[in-house]
Amino acid sequence: MTEAETHLLDTETWSQHELLEVICSRYFVLGSQGLAEHSWEVNGRDGRSPSSCLRSLNRHLKDLGLIAVLDEGDPPLLSVGGLPVQMMVMPAWQQALVWALVTGFATMAGALWVTHLDPSLAVLETAVLQTAFAFFALPVVGSVLLASYARIFVSEALEAESSHLIPLAFPVMSAEWPFSLISAIGQLRPDLHPVPNRRALGLIELTTPTVMFVCGSILTILGLGMTHDQPPAFEAAPIVVDTNSLVDILGSLMQSSDVAMKLQWIHPTGLAGIALSLAGWALLLPIPGFPGDRILHALIGPEDMEEGGNQTSIFIITLGFTLFVFMSTDYWPWLLLVAIAAWRRFSPEQMPSPYVVDEYAGLDEIPMRQIASLTLAILLLGYPGLEPSYEMEGWDAGLSTESWPGFVAFEDGQASVELVLEPAGVMPVSGWLQMRVEGAPYGGWQIDSECLDERGTCRFEDITQASPGSVSISLSREQMEATEQAFRLVVLVDVANHVTEHAIVFQPIGTTTPIDPLWVMVEDTSTPRICVELLVVEDDHVNLSNYNPFWSFENETSLGPDLHTLCMRGHEGAINSLSLQDEQFRRIGPSIVVSRGDLNNDILFMPIEGTQPKIQVSESEWLIPESFETGSEYTIARGDSGSAFCPSSEVIAEVNATGDWQRDLSDHSAILVPAGQTGNATLRFPPSGWLALCNGTNMLASYKVVEGPDVMVDPGTLGSRMPSGEFSIVNRENTSMPISLDWTGDAVAWDNWESWAPAEVAAMSSVTANASVHGSPPAWWAAWVTAEEDSITLHFAARSWEGA
Repeated sequence: MTEAETHLLDTETWSQHELLEVICSRYFVLGSQGLAEHSWEVNGRDGRSPSSCLRSLNRHLKDLGLIAVLDEGDPPLLSVGGLPVQMMVMPAWQQALVWALVTGFATMAGALWVTHLDPSLAVLETAVLQTAFAFFALPVVGSVLLASYARIFVSEALEAESSHLIPLAFPVMSAEWPFSLISAIGQLRPDLHPVPNRRALGLIELTTPTVMFVCGSILTILGLGMTHDQPPAFEAAPIVVDTNSLVDILGSLMQSSDVAMKLQWIHPTGLAGIALSLAGWALLLPIPGFPGDRILHALIGPEDMEEGGNQTSIFIITLGFTLFVFMSTDYWPWLLLVAIAAWRRFSPEQMPSPYVVDEYAGLDEIPMRQIASLTLAILLLGYPGLEPSYEMEGWDAGLSTESWPGFVAFEDGQASVELVLEPAGVMPVSGWLQMRVEGAPYGGWQIDSECLDERGTCRFEDITQASPGSVSISLSREQMEATEQAFRLVVLVDVANHVTEHAIVFQPIGTTTPIDPLWVMVEDTSTPRICVELLVVEDDHVNLSNYNPFWSFENETSLGPDLHTLCMRGHEGAINSLSLQDEQFRRIGPSIVVSRGDLNNDILFMPIEGTQPKIQVSESEWLIPESFETGSEYTIARGDSGSAFCPSSEVIAEVNATGDWQRDLSDHSAILVPAGQTGNATLRFPPSGWLALCNGTNMLASYKVVEGPDVMVDPGTLGSRMPSGEFSIVNRENTSMPISLDWTGDAVAWDNWESWAPAEVAAMSSVTANASVHGSPPAWWAAWVTAEEDSITLHFAARSWEGA
């Protein structure tokens, strides 16, 4: 038996402070104790840096449930405390269940998008769900899962703990958010999740948004390549999505077709890519609780983030950005996002700050530049715009005329223009073009285009954004002896449910001419006022004169080079005194003589807008007069607005016109009346718009429809100048109406005039009236009939030549 050994035992136990001091002294050279209980000013031992010593110390303390942190300072301050207690992370089976549920939500949202592109399909069809899962849900969930694993890998490489992300998604689709995916959040609280240093914090927080953004951009490019050039058969307004500038650049380089066009009906894979890019970009915003805010902590440093001046600057920037968004858009996801940002930034309960273990290490310039550059690059290149998705208006709005010119110059009696045919919305467009020259009643312009058929219409079929068309139009003039003047080429676009017109003004080069070839009715009163802009070219000086005593100039008539506003005021009966009409049945205004000294005079003949003949409709019913009968079949067309035109299509509903019949005429509708079978016909339509009488595309007559008693004159129309002699006043109302005479003008007292009418006209009957002239008086005269609510007036106006 060996001799017993003696061991000395210290009867005093160590306190925790002494224990920690001994442990820390193995790794650091301890200095003065700090204010906290277990804290010391330290320096690295054996020439090692304090950060390296801290990592070794924490490996030792981890088994004891403790952790040491190193604050900024010179020398740095080492503090030891207990490891933060994390809330329990969801078990693996619960995480799998959540991911499966989100996958189902994304599949349902993708199925809604598939049926949006093809309304003939049902959401719950097996093929639809398979397509949605393969091309939308799988890319979205797979990319977020990849981002989750990438975050875990980066965290482990930087000696930090991490867990899987939890994706969030909606199982619905709307115009404001068709993307389903909302975000991907972590399970660990940042203030209870120790991160080795600011570099590790920046890299870990940057991983998820970067992976999502890169995957989203790649999927968007792939989705654009899988998207058809031709639009699907939409039955409702399409949802248009927008993408970021990076995808725009790459898409324009890699795609042969227009990227903006395909974004109107993008493939589900492309939509998945946009959803990922959008979510990744939003995560980088410096909103408290978002990775972007923790990256800002890493770049600036916790101490500087909490400094009063920096906090004030961040508050002001946040407030300014919030106001900008609220003033710039009504896109509710952005409004919600900035509201959350403002609330969290201004809330007295601050969001928890990241738990950085080694603040002393700071952030070197190179990693700072790398993190900041990548963050700014994604924020700038990934900016999705103020409205990343919206419901398109006018998606089936017919043919677009936005690219068509409004003015074209010409010379030597030759003019030409080329019109691009492209849809105003997304749907294929088919229809007709009609063309006519206005404002040059004696210009003799002829329209020539290879697309015009024998009826004078131009047919186009299935025009889409990917397959536009074009029409070349040439105009030539036969009567070269007359001076060239401006004229209009009016192109009527006749598409089902979308009838529009576009006017192109052709102006001669180097010639004094009106800017627009039609007088504008500025004041439509008993003493009307008409105006036009007259361009007098350089080195020209003109004098204007007028010989119609019903009209007089309101401004200077001796004009030098400049743009002048020329206005004329009419006496009572001025419009009615005009006897000439253009091909659209507008009154041609007073002839203006343009003289230039000893040179030959020019004459301006310009129609006046809005002076077509009128028919009055009572109680939205109107009887077709016998005067409409032409001995052959004819068409009656009607529209609520715009210019009168004849139907382009040869397929027109033919009415059974024998006996009594009625027909409703809606906007841009037409009926075909057989020859000699007008019968007792009643048309029903609102008392507005226009009515046209046509033979094919040839307009026989055009009328402005107004509300009033149904009274007509034969020959002629209400308000138009009557020929000299007898005529009939036809009362088609159910009550008798009195007739009065009205004389006006400085020459009505002469003995050359005869104007009379019976005192009244009975209901549903007609009377004979007279307005005639004896001899050759040196005066200009006009007679016309108007019908007010309860009376008829025969007007007679005469003005002497001396009044001109």
